[in-house]
Order: sequence, then structure tokens, then C-alpha cells
Amino acid sequence: MAALGFVFVILPCLAVLCFTGFAACRAQRALAFQVLAWLLLAAGLVCALVPVGFVVWFLFL
Repeated sequence: MAALGFVFVILPCLAVLCFTGFAACRAQRALAFQVLAWLLLAAGLVCALVPVGFVVWFLFL
């Protein structure tokens, strides 16, 4: 049950944090912030899509 809580509660929260960090870093002009912004976007997408993947996987069991 703890694993399901991690997947369906913690990962979406991390996705929101990553998307917020993406927006904050995207607004900066330095190249390092631009690179960090795209890394945060990629991490946010992974965190947001893993629960969707679990649901799809459970449907096919």
C-alpha cells in the first residue's frame, strides 16, 4: 500500500513542484537556468505520467 501511495500521491506532488521550478527557471536569462528548466520539465513529465502508466498497466492485468 505504501508503494501505491508513493505512485499516486507523492509523484503527482513532485510533478507540480517540477513544473513550478520549470516556470521559474524558464523566466531567467542565464543558460544554466535554461538547461535546468528543461531538466525539470522532463522530470515533471515522468512524475506526472508514471501514475497514468500504472493505471493503464492495471487495466490490462
